[in-house]
Amino acid sequence: MNQKALQKKKPLTNNLQLQLLISSEEIEKRLETVARKLEEEYSDKELTIIMILKGAIVLVSDLMRHLHLPVCFEMIQCSSYGEGGMKKGKLEISGLDTLQVEGKHLLIVDDIFDTGDTLSQVFDALKQKGPASLRSLVLLSKDVPRKIDYRPDTTLFEIEDRFAIGYGLDYKEYYRGLPDIYAIEI
Repeated sequence: MNQKALQKKKPLTNNLQLQLLISSEEIEKRLETVARKLEEEYSDKELTIIMILKGAIVLVSDLMRHLHLPVCFEMIQCSSYGEGGMKKGKLEISGLDTLQVEGKHLLIVDDIFDTGDTLSQVFDALKQKGPASLRSLVLLSKDVPRKIDYRPDTTLFEIEDRFAIGYGLDYKEYYRGLPDIYAIEI
């Protein structure tokens, strides 16, 4: 079976009701455009991508393949657990303390910009480490009211306030491998 036929097979979703939001073709096209923009911006610089795990792993993998410039990447993991994992608690950022980023050009990459708390706190923490430049890129930005002023520098797609899975986004740690982005009702 060829690659195109494999991609068109119906994804295993355990009876979730999926609504296609963004196709893999749309993602590919937008990534190409963003990669060219980043190449112009960092044409004479070495770029360090700071990937926020786990959701950004697919985006970063594909983005790096599109970029034709020197790129390094680092990983951090963010989580906030409150009462039984049901309420948001204090944000914990793992891996930040070991990053050596002073004087480097940094691009933080995250999967989704919802409340904005995670990305804004990561941005502030990295800014304290003295990078030469610091920018951010997200796959999705939800159209929701926010209590913060911070906004990502680059957003690939704007979406309504829907729960999205696929292309790195998960539901209970599943469905990250879907090639397209879908909305589900939970």
